Amino acid sequence: MSQYANYALDSDSYDTTRIPVGLDTILACLARTATPLSQQVLLEAGCGTGNYLHALHPHVGSLSGIDFSEGMLTQARRKLDEQVGLTCGSILDMAFEDESFDGITCNQVIHHLEEGPSAADDPSAWEPSQFPNMTQFTREAWRVLKPGGAFVINATTHDQFRDGYWWAALIPTAVSRLVCRMPDFDQLQQILREAGFEIESVEPELHGILQGSSYLDPEGPLKEAWRAGDSTWSLVTETELADAQHRVEQMNSEGTIQAWLDEREQYRSKIGQTTFICARK
Repeated sequence: MSQYANYALDSDSYDTTRIPVGLDTILACLARTATPLSQQVLLEAGCGTGNYLHALHPHVGSLSGIDFSEGMLTQARRKLDEQVGLTCGSILDMAFEDESFDGITCNQVIHHLEEGPSAADDPSAWEPSQFPNMTQFTREAWRVLKPGGAFVINATTHDQFRDGYWWAALIPTAVSRLVCRMPDFDQLQQILREAGFEIESVEPELHGILQGSSYLDPEGPLKEAWRAGDSTWSLVTETELADAQHRVEQMNSEGTIQAWLDEREQYRSKIGQTTFICARK
């Protein structure tokens, strides 16, 4: 239920630039649950095209996924067998019984839940959010999770949004618009605690790159399909996009793009692109 990205349109090209990262972290958190991993019933909230479901499938007892975009679920059905149950619906009001799952994962989703400044808005003038949708989602996760179950959230911190992606410095105002939609991690942990969860671990993923091998494409921002791999690009104005593309073209022409990539990679290597929170019911 993204408030700003058009996944009905982007779903066709999404898998060309996105891969699941942090699988070992997710599995380690799930493995600390009393129920053996091979017997666990797992839900992915906001499963998208099913990349994480596909990767987790060999390790757990059974899987379900829910996503608001039928376009993304169409892609998921193409890569998953019929044993994985897929539901089109909102993670704010999930059609599952209480205490149905041993574990819940949520990967790169929560920055889509809240309203925030659009490409037409000045993010500095945006009133800070109280994150009501994140609060509702957390309560729903608590409801459908079994006692002792793990809730694993994979999300990007404010600092990671700004410095974990080489192209973020090309579109800083769009990044600021996105940050308005995302609680910082102190707020996120407080929301989880208020729902009843215990915070078990908070771990940045320093090695995984969400865009995989396509990430360091020096001409990536010039390509629509490449930009579709990260929803931040949905928040640029036409002028901001044109300026970013001109800068990329100029650096490629001058032969300075590799130095730019190397410099930005120094930032990413220290903070990563995403952080995993494991919360326990």
